[in-house]
Amino acid sequence: MTSHAIRRWHVFATIGIAVLSVVSSLLGLFRPGHYDPALLPQFYAQDALVLVVGVPALALGLYTALAGSLRGYIVWLGALAYMTYMWASVGLQVPFNRFFLGYILLFGLSLFTFVGGTVAIDPVGVRQSLADHLSERLYGGFLLVIALGLAVLWLAELVPATLTGTPPLLVEEMGPQALVSHFLDLAVVVPGLLVGAVWLIQGRSWGYVFAGVGLVFGALLAPTIAAMTVVLVLEDDVTVPFVALVFTMVPILLAAALAIRYVSLLHGADGDTLAESDQQTG
Repeated sequence: MTSHAIRRWHVFATIGIAVLSVVSSLLGLFRPGHYDPALLPQFYAQDALVLVVGVPALALGLYTALAGSLRGYIVWLGALAYMTYMWASVGLQVPFNRFFLGYILLFGLSLFTFVGGTVAIDPVGVRQSLADHLSERLYGGFLLVIALGLAVLWLAELVPATLTGTPPLLVEEMGPQALVSHFLDLAVVVPGLLVGAVWLIQGRSWGYVFAGVGLVFGALLAPTIAAMTVVLVLEDDVTVPFVALVFTMVPILLAAALAIRYVSLLHGADGDTLAESDQQTG
């Protein structure tokens, strides 16, 4: 049984994402004036982590998925989710520069490749590979706590600001682009984690897929969030409450640990053939 199928367009799109991500990060790190000074040095940290974490994970996931590894396929999907999130964030925060069309292309390629790769997987095969090895309540409960905690963290800032009609403190310190993460997390990440958590606890096949992708996504995002949070604290330009610091750092460290455990539990799929993918041109 083949539980996943890499199509040719997936490969070409992923290579394009990797190459453009390297170009974008190098421009950000070494091209003078590429970013608004107000965005530095957080964006330096972000670009560096894309280079040393995001791109290698994407390449490794694709390479091993092409070799027939279900582990690699889940890592590839998680890396695509990471790229989709990162380039949406960058494209919405960075003022216009000469690479603006590149951000649009990166976000579009990442999003559609992620969706295409997700619908190409066999969720029943993923569930069967994890049968009797994964605690659905533990992993589902963790995702549920992360989703609700993230929602409470951001809504604690947004609801009072909405009621009083005054911008949150973060906007006053960093500008309107400071709420991009709030927007993306509340609109996409939180609902996605909630759905994955509930479906996993219920034992539904897609819950196993969403849980794995969500954990890998969190593990890849963890170093970036940690680095940017440290930069903000050290620069002392932004007020970071202790509660926000705890709710930021602890969950992403746990997500990284659980992601490694989840991927290690996948079995019985490495070596599945991908012959059908060679017959598909997408």
